Amino acid sequence: MNELDYISFFKAHTGYAPYEYQIKIAKLLFEGKNVILSVSTGAGKTLATIIPFLYALINSAIIFPPKMIYSSPLRTLTNSIHFDIKKILGKNENFKNLSSIQTGEYSNDKYFEERIVFSTIDQTLSNFLCFPLPLSQRQANINAGALVGSYLVFDEFHLLDPKLSMATSLGVIRLLDRLSRVCIMTATLSDEYLNFIKQTFNFEIVSIKDFPQDVGKILSLKPKAGKAVKKNIHVVTDKKINADDILQYHTNKTIVLCNRVENVQKIYNELKGKISDGTILLCIHSRLFLSDRKEKEQQIKTHFGKDSKTQNVILVATQVIEAGMDISCDTMHTEISPVNSFLQRSGRCARFEGEYGEVFVYDVLDLDEKEKLTIEVDDDADKEEIRALNSRYLPYDKELCQKTLSILPKYSFLDEKNATELVNEVLGDKEKSIVKHLKQLNYNICKIESSWSECKKNMYRNTIRDIQSVELILIDIESNRNKNVVPWKYETINVYRWSFISWAKKIEDENRNLENWIFAKAKPASDSVFDFEWADKGSFKLEKMNADDIKNYYEYPIFVDVRYFGYSDAGLMMIPSDENKVSPEKPQEEKESRMITYKKDTYYQHNKGLLNCFELEFEPYLNYLFSALSKYWGVEIDWHRMMQLILCMHDYGKLNDAWQKPMHKFQKRKSEANKDSSYNPDEFLAHTDYNEDTDKELAKECQLKSKPAHAGIGAIAVFELLNTSFGEEIAKSVSCAILKHHSTETESFDSFSITNEGVNEVKKLLKDIDVHDNLISRKRGSTLKDRLPNSYTNKKEWITYLIFVRILRLCDQKATENLEKYYAYECV
Repeated sequence: MNELDYISFFKAHTGYAPYEYQIKIAKLLFEGKNVILSVSTGAGKTLATIIPFLYALINSAIIFPPKMIYSSPLRTLTNSIHFDIKKILGKNENFKNLSSIQTGEYSNDKYFEERIVFSTIDQTLSNFLCFPLPLSQRQANINAGALVGSYLVFDEFHLLDPKLSMATSLGVIRLLDRLSRVCIMTATLSDEYLNFIKQTFNFEIVSIKDFPQDVGKILSLKPKAGKAVKKNIHVVTDKKINADDILQYHTNKTIVLCNRVENVQKIYNELKGKISDGTILLCIHSRLFLSDRKEKEQQIKTHFGKDSKTQNVILVATQVIEAGMDISCDTMHTEISPVNSFLQRSGRCARFEGEYGEVFVYDVLDLDEKEKLTIEVDDDADKEEIRALNSRYLPYDKELCQKTLSILPKYSFLDEKNATELVNEVLGDKEKSIVKHLKQLNYNICKIESSWSECKKNMYRNTIRDIQSVELILIDIESNRNKNVVPWKYETINVYRWSFISWAKKIEDENRNLENWIFAKAKPASDSVFDFEWADKGSFKLEKMNADDIKNYYEYPIFVDVRYFGYSDAGLMMIPSDENKVSPEKPQEEKESRMITYKKDTYYQHNKGLLNCFELEFEPYLNYLFSALSKYWGVEIDWHRMMQLILCMHDYGKLNDAWQKPMHKFQKRKSEANKDSSYNPDEFLAHTDYNEDTDKELAKECQLKSKPAHAGIGAIAVFELLNTSFGEEIAKSVSCAILKHHSTETESFDSFSITNEGVNEVKKLLKDIDVHDNLISRKRGSTLKDRLPNSYTNKKEWITYLIFVRILRLCDQKATENLEKYYAYECV
């Protein structure tokens, strides 16, 4: 790295020269090191991790991953960082369209395809564990490979659950050792914990305390003129957070932080009843429609942002604002939370240059009797979850909250030095036990392996978050009972699963004599004759649900009748509303849903389209990954050619006589009906001219749906082709990508017989990649379980399979959707 050139590049894209610690980060990353960055809020740590990636993109001499996945624990944080960085990217034509966001709220990159992906930790981990939250189980393996060979940034790492998302993230890092580059960012982990990560996972620590020259330059860390400190701390021991005290100490800009949504709504409504002098009052939390939340986020930035001129404004919020939002106040009232969370919160007070603030800290409000859950369950995990929901310290650890509250009175103000002391004193013993537990868990690697095999969303609670949520859609169910619905077109609201079940049971009990549906789920309106990704975009019918049905339902959002729930500027509540506000429809960011349609293509055309798609869309960005993969296996392999073999052979089973016969029967009938003379009985078809809206009956007559499965045939053919030359481990990895390119549950192949003409059809493709070995053309059907990757004995097999199945599925999808583009590319 040319340091002067990097400094110039950094300044051109940010407007200021990098601090010394930011230069150090870039040097370490470009040297192939993984980094843990310990820097306080407002000191530029986000840019310290992103600018090196951009610099590497335009400097081909730097060996660096071509994709960046930036993960954070909070949606609000992810949203804020994405839109801030997007402004920087927009200044350079090379970077203008490189980024996307995948948070659940914003979902414009479900397949993690862009060069820079901003994602919540839930989305990132669920992808790698093969139960991607926005996708169906049939597509469960499509995204895991996106993390392999990428630059992975884990922001606000200290906010992750030590036993779940934190342990799983460390497991991912361990599994991807030597394959991906990693940067962990945190402001509030103890020194002992930082050293544990350094030693165990081979990271380099970069801490702001090692760069005193930078501390003097960072203006946000300097006290206001005439003040000795940036902010004072007041621990209130004789009362809980309340509207009267908030108004008494309010001068200009006040932020109130509560741990639970119910407490935010309570304080917000109390303040509404007491304010009459033109004070601007805002609230934000998770139980809001996305459009309302976006509007509130913008209002918060306007009133509390760096350049705000607003006077007299109060914000009441949950922890959704405690990290990532570049906002500041002069007075803060907060319920106690663990020290790392508390320091994040206090970072929103007197955050900017020349500011001074006061922070008032209270014990948490008591839980109202009506909010307590009294549900009887048998499952131990469910019992534990309900106990957690009944804790007034939710979502935090009671012991850590109380310890933080007991130690805080020792400090009358906050600065870099005493913040570090506070973290070490509160978290030292706790983090020792966390480290011990992480080692005992082996960083959830066994759970990750189980997830790879099972591909079930119910693994979420064992690996990412213990307290699960359900997505709700508010509609008039009675008016939609017999209509087609599309679940993902609506904005949803997330609620803790067991809290919602408790609400649902109370509502059912109160309305037991009514015939109206109160809750409903989405059920596919019809079965498609094809098993392909587009089938997930079809329409659905509503099916009645009871409260008990919700316990184990994970597939789609739950529809609730708007007559039984209230929604106001305070968000969703379990009381009817005069407004009857239904869920708004999402902006049309994604491709519109449509009926499944195919256009006839031959086996050669379809697979050549995939090969060209691979060459055009993927091959230019795979050198880093494939080079790392060879080092990972300890042997030089032409992985590009291996991928081409997979693409040529993935549909080999379609050449099976039993597969071709119904296809030809259908295509002939379709051609005759359309008076199309182009039908050729000697062609080997990959797809027919099919439109789900008009051809369902003809497809049934021609028995299209009863065609034998084809994926396993290609898998066994490739396994036998590679087993002799490359060994069983490589053969398993590669053939499994073909086996599971339509469904993660495929584990066998049907009996098949392929004519010499059929074999010659695929050989035309194989000749182009210099593969001349003989292919098996007939075999009795059998299981392939003994030829699947075994993650418990060889993780290399499984990770390699995840790389290849991703590329195959995306090429298959793209080439099928736009064959004309990719097949024409061959002719250029």
